[in-house]
Amino acid sequence: MKAKDFAISLSVVGGLCVAGLCRYIYYGSLTRNCTYTENRLPVPEELTKGEIVVAKDAYLAVGIEREYACLKTFGSIDREIVAPEAIDYATLGRHYFTDRGLTVESLKKGAAFRIVDVVVLTEHGISAFESSISVYYLVLKDKNNVLYQVSTSSLGFNKESLFLSFVDSSSSTNTASMELMSIDSFDTTYTGENSLKYTGKLIELTGAYLESTEPQWKTMADRLERGETFTMMVAIELRDFNGREIELSDNPEERSRQVAQIQDEFIEKIPSDLILKDLEKDRAWPYVYMEANLDLLNYLVDRRFRLKIESISELTRLP
Repeated sequence: MKAKDFAISLSVVGGLCVAGLCRYIYYGSLTRNCTYTENRLPVPEELTKGEIVVAKDAYLAVGIEREYACLKTFGSIDREIVAPEAIDYATLGRHYFTDRGLTVESLKKGAAFRIVDVVVLTEHGISAFESSISVYYLVLKDKNNVLYQVSTSSLGFNKESLFLSFVDSSSSTNTASMELMSIDSFDTTYTGENSLKYTGKLIELTGAYLESTEPQWKTMADRLERGETFTMMVAIELRDFNGREIELSDNPEERSRQVAQIQDEFIEKIPSDLILKDLEKDRAWPYVYMEANLDLLNYLVDRRFRLKIESISELTRLP
Protein backbone atom coordinates (compact mmCIF):
# COMPACT_ATOMS: atom_id res chain seq x y z
CA MET A 1 0.00 0.00 0.00
CA LYS A 2 2.85 2.37 0.82
CA ALA A 3 4.34 1.77 -2.61
CA LYS A 4 0.93 2.33 -4.20
CA ASP A 5 0.38 5.55 -2.22
CA PHE A 6 3.84 6.74 -3.19
CA ALA A 7 3.13 6.03 -6.85
CA ILE A 8 -0.16 7.95 -6.66
CA SER A 9 1.53 10.89 -4.93
CA LEU A 10 4.30 10.87 -7.50
CA SER A 11 1.74 10.81 -10.30
CA VAL A 12 -0.14 13.77 -8.78
CA VAL A 13 3.06 15.76 -8.31
CA GLY A 14 4.13 14.91 -11.85
CA GLY A 15 0.76 16.04 -13.19
CA LEU A 16 1.01 19.31 -11.29
CA CYS A 17 4.51 19.87 -12.62
CA VAL A 18 3.39 19.22 -16.18
CA ALA A 19 0.38 21.51 -15.70
CA GLY A 20 2.63 24.20 -14.23
CA LEU A 21 5.08 23.85 -17.10
CA CYS A 22 2.28 24.12 -19.67
CA ARG A 23 0.90 27.16 -17.88
CA TYR A 24 4.32 28.80 -17.83
CA ILE A 25 4.84 28.06 -21.52
CA TYR A 26 1.44 29.51 -22.45
CA TYR A 27 1.26 32.53 -20.11
CA GLY A 28 4.95 33.08 -19.37
CA SER A 29 4.06 32.91 -15.66
CA LEU A 30 2.85 30.45 -13.04
CA THR A 31 0.48 32.95 -11.41
CA ARG A 32 -0.82 35.17 -14.21
CA ASN A 33 -4.01 34.34 -16.13
CA CYS A 34 -3.20 36.67 -19.02
CA THR A 35 -0.67 36.45 -21.82
CA TYR A 36 -0.23 40.24 -21.62
CA THR A 37 0.97 42.61 -18.93
CA GLU A 38 0.27 46.35 -19.02
CA ASN A 39 2.26 49.26 -17.72
CA ARG A 40 0.88 52.80 -17.56
CA LEU A 41 3.34 55.52 -18.55
CA PRO A 42 3.15 59.31 -18.19
CA VAL A 43 1.92 61.28 -21.20
CA PRO A 44 4.79 63.22 -22.81
CA GLU A 45 4.42 66.80 -21.60
CA GLU A 46 4.43 68.27 -25.12
CA LEU A 47 1.32 66.26 -26.00
CA THR A 48 -0.66 67.53 -23.03
CA LYS A 49 -0.74 70.96 -24.65
CA GLY A 50 -2.74 70.02 -27.70
CA GLU A 51 -5.23 67.67 -29.36
CA ILE A 52 -5.10 64.68 -31.67
CA VAL A 53 -7.38 65.40 -34.64
CA VAL A 54 -8.48 62.97 -37.36
CA ALA A 55 -7.14 64.47 -40.59
CA LYS A 56 -8.40 61.77 -42.96
CA ASP A 57 -11.49 59.59 -42.52
CA ALA A 58 -10.55 56.55 -40.44
CA TYR A 59 -12.35 53.72 -38.62
CA LEU A 60 -13.15 52.34 -35.19
CA ALA A 61 -13.00 48.69 -34.15
CA VAL A 62 -15.58 48.51 -31.36
CA GLY A 63 -15.58 45.79 -28.70
CA ILE A 64 -13.21 44.17 -26.23
CA GLU A 65 -10.71 41.73 -27.69
CA ARG A 66 -10.72 38.48 -25.75
CA GLU A 67 -6.97 38.45 -25.05
CA TYR A 68 -7.13 41.95 -23.55
CA ALA A 69 -10.21 41.45 -21.37
CA CYS A 70 -8.02 40.30 -18.46
CA LEU A 71 -6.20 43.66 -18.30
CA LYS A 72 -7.39 46.21 -15.74
CA THR A 73 -6.81 49.41 -17.73
CA PHE A 74 -6.53 48.39 -21.36
CA GLY A 75 -9.21 45.74 -21.02
CA SER A 76 -11.85 48.40 -20.33
CA ILE A 77 -11.22 50.41 -23.52
CA ASP A 78 -13.57 49.13 -26.20
CA ARG A 79 -12.75 51.51 -29.06
CA GLU A 80 -9.63 51.11 -31.18
CA ILE A 81 -8.80 53.76 -33.78
CA VAL A 82 -7.95 51.94 -37.01
CA ALA A 83 -5.93 53.48 -39.83
CA PRO A 84 -7.74 53.77 -43.17
CA GLU A 85 -4.83 51.88 -44.74
CA ALA A 86 -5.70 48.79 -42.65
CA ILE A 87 -9.24 48.74 -44.03
CA ASP A 88 -7.97 49.28 -47.57
CA TYR A 89 -5.34 46.52 -47.30
CA ALA A 90 -6.50 43.65 -49.49
CA THR A 91 -5.64 40.82 -47.07
CA LEU A 92 -7.03 42.60 -43.98
CA GLY A 93 -10.09 44.81 -44.36
CA ARG A 94 -13.10 44.90 -42.07
CA HIS A 95 -13.31 41.13 -41.79
CA TYR A 96 -9.96 41.08 -39.95
CA PHE A 97 -11.83 42.76 -37.08
CA THR A 98 -15.34 41.37 -37.55
CA ASP A 99 -14.02 37.79 -37.60
CA ARG A 100 -12.79 38.46 -34.05
CA GLY A 101 -16.22 39.62 -32.86
CA LEU A 102 -15.65 43.37 -33.24
CA THR A 103 -17.76 45.82 -35.22
CA VAL A 104 -16.27 48.42 -37.54
CA GLU A 105 -17.58 51.98 -37.59
CA SER A 106 -16.56 55.14 -39.43
CA LEU A 107 -14.47 57.79 -37.69
CA LYS A 108 -14.94 61.01 -39.59
CA LYS A 109 -12.38 63.67 -40.33
CA GLY A 110 -12.33 66.43 -37.69
CA ALA A 111 -12.94 64.25 -34.62
CA ALA A 112 -10.73 65.55 -31.80
CA PHE A 113 -9.23 63.86 -28.73
CA ARG A 114 -7.02 64.58 -25.74
CA ILE A 115 -4.24 62.17 -24.80
CA VAL A 116 -4.93 61.06 -21.23
CA ASP A 117 -2.70 58.03 -20.81
CA VAL A 118 0.02 55.89 -22.36
CA VAL A 119 -0.07 52.11 -21.92
CA VAL A 120 2.60 49.66 -22.99
CA LEU A 121 1.46 46.06 -23.48
CA THR A 122 3.97 43.25 -23.29
CA GLU A 123 3.12 39.82 -24.64
CA HIS A 124 4.51 36.75 -22.86
CA GLY A 125 4.47 33.01 -23.22
CA ILE A 126 4.55 30.84 -26.31
CA SER A 127 2.71 33.38 -28.47
CA ALA A 128 5.58 35.83 -27.98
CA PHE A 129 8.05 33.26 -29.37
CA GLU A 130 11.58 33.80 -28.07
CA SER A 131 11.21 37.21 -26.45
CA SER A 132 8.58 39.45 -24.95
CA ILE A 133 6.96 41.86 -27.42
CA SER A 134 5.97 45.35 -26.30
CA VAL A 135 3.52 47.67 -28.09
CA TYR A 136 2.88 51.27 -27.05
CA TYR A 137 -0.64 52.68 -27.08
CA LEU A 138 -1.96 56.21 -26.71
CA VAL A 139 -5.18 56.39 -24.70
CA LEU A 140 -7.43 59.18 -25.97
CA LYS A 141 -10.59 60.79 -24.64
CA ASP A 142 -13.24 62.62 -26.68
CA LYS A 143 -15.46 65.51 -25.59
CA ASN A 144 -17.97 63.02 -24.13
CA ASN A 145 -15.25 61.39 -21.98
CA VAL A 146 -15.31 58.18 -24.05
CA LEU A 147 -11.94 56.41 -24.16
CA TYR A 148 -10.15 55.22 -27.31
CA GLN A 149 -6.80 53.57 -27.95
CA VAL A 150 -4.40 53.67 -30.89
CA SER A 151 -0.98 52.09 -31.15
CA THR A 152 2.00 54.25 -32.07
CA SER A 153 2.94 51.59 -34.65
CA SER A 154 -0.30 52.21 -36.59
CA LEU A 155 0.25 55.95 -37.08
CA GLY A 156 1.74 55.41 -40.53
CA PHE A 157 5.17 55.03 -42.13
CA ASN A 158 4.92 57.31 -45.16
CA LYS A 159 2.93 60.34 -46.31
CA GLU A 160 0.22 58.24 -47.95
CA SER A 161 -0.57 56.33 -44.74
CA LEU A 162 -0.77 59.27 -42.28
CA PHE A 163 -4.19 60.13 -40.86
CA LEU A 164 -3.87 61.69 -37.36
CA SER A 165 -2.68 65.25 -36.81
CA PHE A 166 -1.42 66.96 -33.68
CA VAL A 167 -2.76 70.45 -33.05
CA ASP A 168 -0.78 72.42 -30.48
CA SER A 169 -3.09 74.83 -28.68
CA SER A 170 -0.30 77.42 -28.49
CA SER A 171 0.20 77.49 -32.27
CA SER A 172 -1.78 79.49 -34.80
CA THR A 173 -4.31 77.45 -36.79
CA ASN A 174 -3.59 76.85 -40.47
CA THR A 175 -6.66 75.44 -42.19
CA ALA A 176 -4.80 74.77 -45.46
CA SER A 177 -2.32 72.29 -43.98
CA MET A 178 -1.91 70.03 -40.99
CA GLU A 179 0.97 68.46 -39.09
CA LEU A 180 0.58 64.70 -39.17
CA MET A 181 1.89 62.20 -36.65
CA SER A 182 3.80 59.15 -37.86
CA ILE A 183 5.56 56.21 -36.30
CA ASP A 184 8.64 58.46 -36.14
CA SER A 185 6.83 60.84 -33.77
CA PHE A 186 7.72 58.44 -30.94
CA ASP A 187 10.88 56.63 -29.96
CA THR A 188 9.90 53.28 -28.44
CA THR A 189 13.56 52.27 -28.14
CA TYR A 190 14.20 55.13 -25.73
CA THR A 191 15.89 53.85 -22.56
CA GLY A 192 14.50 56.52 -20.24
CA GLU A 193 12.99 54.97 -17.14
CA ASN A 194 9.28 54.22 -17.33
CA SER A 195 8.52 56.64 -20.15
CA LEU A 196 7.69 57.04 -23.84
CA LYS A 197 9.74 59.63 -25.69
CA TYR A 198 7.92 62.03 -28.02
CA THR A 199 10.34 63.10 -30.76
CA GLY A 200 8.24 66.02 -32.00
CA LYS A 201 8.64 64.86 -35.61
CA LEU A 202 5.52 65.80 -37.58
CA ILE A 203 4.89 65.86 -41.33
CA GLU A 204 3.06 68.85 -42.78
CA LEU A 205 0.49 67.93 -45.44
CA THR A 206 -2.36 69.77 -47.11
CA GLY A 207 -5.98 68.71 -46.90
CA ALA A 208 -6.05 68.39 -50.69
CA TYR A 209 -3.15 65.92 -50.59
CA LEU A 210 -4.79 63.82 -47.87
CA GLU A 211 -7.99 63.66 -49.88
CA SER A 212 -6.05 62.59 -52.97
CA THR A 213 -4.63 59.57 -51.10
CA GLU A 214 -8.07 58.10 -50.42
CA PRO A 215 -8.85 55.05 -52.60
CA GLN A 216 -11.58 55.27 -55.23
CA TRP A 217 -13.87 52.88 -53.33
CA LYS A 218 -13.80 55.27 -50.34
CA THR A 219 -15.08 58.11 -52.53
CA MET A 220 -17.83 55.77 -53.76
CA ALA A 221 -18.72 54.80 -50.18
CA ASP A 222 -18.98 58.47 -49.17
CA ARG A 223 -21.39 59.10 -52.04
CA LEU A 224 -23.53 56.12 -51.04
CA GLU A 225 -23.65 57.41 -47.46
CA ARG A 226 -24.95 60.70 -48.85
CA GLY A 227 -27.78 58.81 -50.55
CA GLU A 228 -26.51 58.91 -54.14
CA THR A 229 -27.30 56.05 -56.55
CA PHE A 230 -25.06 54.80 -59.34
CA THR A 231 -23.96 51.63 -61.11
CA MET A 232 -20.63 50.10 -60.22
CA MET A 233 -18.43 47.90 -62.36
CA VAL A 234 -16.42 45.02 -60.89
CA ALA A 235 -13.52 43.82 -63.04
CA ILE A 236 -12.52 40.24 -62.19
CA GLU A 237 -8.93 39.14 -62.61
CA LEU A 238 -8.07 36.74 -65.41
CA ARG A 239 -6.41 34.09 -63.25
CA ASP A 240 -7.44 30.76 -61.82
CA PHE A 241 -7.29 29.68 -58.17
CA ASN A 242 -3.70 28.52 -58.65
CA GLY A 243 -2.69 32.01 -59.75
CA ARG A 244 -2.22 31.03 -63.40
CA GLU A 245 -3.30 33.58 -65.99
CA ILE A 246 -6.40 32.74 -68.00
CA GLU A 247 -6.04 33.47 -71.71
CA LEU A 248 -9.32 34.33 -73.39
CA SER A 249 -10.05 32.68 -76.70
CA ASP A 250 -10.28 34.57 -79.98
CA ASN A 251 -13.33 32.48 -80.84
CA PRO A 252 -16.38 34.57 -79.83
CA GLU A 253 -18.45 31.62 -78.57
CA GLU A 254 -15.62 30.07 -76.58
CA ARG A 255 -14.62 33.46 -75.21
CA SER A 256 -18.20 34.14 -74.10
CA ARG A 257 -18.28 30.75 -72.33
CA GLN A 258 -14.99 31.47 -70.53
CA VAL A 259 -16.14 34.92 -69.41
CA ALA A 260 -19.53 33.61 -68.23
CA GLN A 261 -17.82 30.91 -66.14
CA ILE A 262 -15.55 33.47 -64.46
CA GLN A 263 -18.52 35.75 -63.76
CA ASP A 264 -20.72 32.93 -62.41
CA GLU A 265 -17.94 31.73 -60.07
CA PHE A 266 -17.64 35.27 -58.74
CA ILE A 267 -21.39 35.75 -58.26
CA GLU A 268 -21.76 32.40 -56.46
CA LYS A 269 -19.36 33.64 -53.77
CA ILE A 270 -21.54 36.65 -52.89
CA PRO A 271 -23.74 35.92 -49.82
CA SER A 272 -27.45 35.70 -50.60
CA ASP A 273 -28.28 38.50 -48.13
CA LEU A 274 -26.33 41.03 -50.21
CA ILE A 275 -28.51 42.59 -52.89
CA LEU A 276 -27.32 42.37 -56.51
CA LYS A 277 -29.81 44.78 -58.05
CA ASP A 278 -29.87 45.33 -61.84
CA LEU A 279 -27.13 42.73 -62.33
CA GLU A 280 -25.58 42.66 -65.80
CA LYS A 281 -22.69 40.66 -67.22
CA ASP A 282 -20.40 41.69 -70.04
CA ARG A 283 -20.13 39.03 -72.75
CA ALA A 284 -16.58 39.76 -73.91
CA TRP A 285 -14.76 40.68 -70.68
CA PRO A 286 -15.00 39.47 -67.05
CA TYR A 287 -16.92 42.58 -65.95
CA VAL A 288 -20.03 42.55 -63.76
CA TYR A 289 -22.32 45.56 -63.35
CA MET A 290 -24.84 46.21 -60.57
CA GLU A 291 -26.44 49.04 -58.64
CA ALA A 292 -24.08 50.05 -55.87
CA ASN A 293 -25.02 49.72 -52.20
CA LEU A 294 -22.81 50.26 -49.18
CA ASP A 295 -22.99 46.75 -47.67
CA LEU A 296 -22.11 45.14 -51.00
CA LEU A 297 -19.28 47.59 -51.68
CA ASN A 298 -17.77 46.99 -48.23
CA TYR A 299 -17.97 43.22 -48.71
CA LEU A 300 -16.25 43.36 -52.11
CA VAL A 301 -13.53 45.72 -50.89
CA ASP A 302 -12.75 43.58 -47.84
CA ARG A 303 -12.49 40.39 -49.91
CA ARG A 304 -10.83 41.65 -53.08
CA PHE A 305 -8.06 39.06 -52.88
CA ARG A 306 -10.37 36.11 -52.20
CA LEU A 307 -12.81 37.15 -54.92
CA LYS A 308 -10.03 37.87 -57.45
CA ILE A 309 -11.23 41.43 -57.98
CA GLU A 310 -9.00 43.58 -60.16
CA SER A 311 -10.87 46.85 -59.66
CA ILE A 312 -14.14 48.39 -58.48
CA SER A 313 -15.30 51.60 -60.13
CA GLU A 314 -18.35 53.56 -61.15
CA LEU A 315 -19.75 52.65 -64.54
CA THR A 316 -20.00 55.76 -66.69
CA ARG A 317 -22.51 55.19 -69.46
CA LEU A 318 -22.14 57.07 -72.73
CA PRO A 319 -25.14 59.17 -73.77
